[in-house]
Formats: sequence, structure tokens, C-alpha cells
Amino acid sequence: MTTITDALRQAIQFQLYDVHTALPGVIVSYDYTKQKAEIQPALKKSYLDGTTLDLPILSNVPVIFPKAGGASLTFPVVQGDTCLLLFIERSTDLWKSVGGSVAPNDPRKFDLSDAVAIMGLFPFTENSLAENNSDVLLTYKSSNIRIKESGDIQIETAGKVAIGNSSTEVLDIVSKILGILTTSVTTAVGNPIFQGTVPTYATLKASIDALKGTIP
Repeated sequence: MTTITDALRQAIQFQLYDVHTALPGVIVSYDYTKQKAEIQPALKKSYLDGTTLDLPILSNVPVIFPKAGGASLTFPVVQGDTCLLLFIERSTDLWKSVGGSVAPNDPRKFDLSDAVAIMGLFPFTENSLAENNSDVLLTYKSSNIRIKESGDIQIETAGKVAIGNSSTEVLDIVSKILGILTTSVTTAVGNPIFQGTVPTYATLKASIDALKGTIP
């Protein structure tokens, strides 16, 4: 015989089936220009009778990267990447369109339509890229920047490195200086004469000086 308590418990459980808090998800597609994605929730919906159902693919999901004060950190997001889906308490439709402080235009709560995604959640079947528990490591393919516990900074890459501003590159200046130093000629008495002129050296020095910064 079903009691009032049982009936209330079943009613509450029924309502909770449509309350969503957090789920792992899998990227289906990603628009980096708007930082939004289509995402498939990775956990199926389970019913009391034991049946399961795939949740729908979620569209226009904001993907969260650190961003504030005119600064940001982003990285590639590709199909198959996993993430953490969080479901906002109220409708975000209007807020996503206009921003600012708005009143929700829909009474729904904790709905699948109001997901945001945080990249970085992955199952234990995948290995972390961390090599130890002491360094700060930024890795992309075969390149990495490492800040060691000692404070040392290491930059490693199988490709090329460019350091400079929009008009000048440091290693290009170094290359020009070395080019001058390695094209010297030798006089009869064995003294090297470098082919560079004072104006040439002055120009290269000015280029380096324009790039020089200061450490606070």
C-alpha cells in the first residue's frame, strides 16, 4: 500500500529528474570566434524502471576560459575533447544575447538549455600531461614553457622561436650581428677588420634598445 510519504517521495524524485547540476560532456563542434560549442552530455538519463536514454546534444554552450581586465588565456578545442558541464539556475537566453543585468525571460530552472562548459575534465583512462607536481607547465604538441620550483624558466620547442614586437624580432637582430662578425677580413698583419660600419651597429643597437623592457 502506497503511503502519503511514499507518494511525496516519488513526486519529489519525479521533479528532480529534470533538475540538472553538473555533468561531463564531449565536444561535438566548437566556434572559437564566439567561444561556444555543441556538446553531448556523457552520462545517460536513468529511469526507475532501469531504462536509459541519451540526453540531447546541447547547442550554444558558452565555453569558459580565464578572461578579465583585457587579458585572456585560450587554447584549441576540438571534437572529442571532454569538459565539465554546469547548469545555471535560471534561463540564460536573454543574458547570452545582450549581456548585462537582465530578468530571465523563461521560468525554467537548472535546465539543459542553460549549460556552460569548463574544459579540462577527463576520465582516468587519459593520462595527465603533468611531468611532476612541482613545475608550472604550459604544453601544446611538441612545445612547452616550464616554470620550475626554483624560479627558472625553460622554453622548449621543435619549431622556431620569435621574440619581439610588431616591427622588430630579437633573434633576427642577433643573426644580423653574427653575420657581420663572421664576414670579417684579415689584414696582412693578421688583424681582423669587420665589414660592419658604425651606422650599421648603431641601427642594430637602436632596434634592441626599442625592445628592451624593465623588470619591476
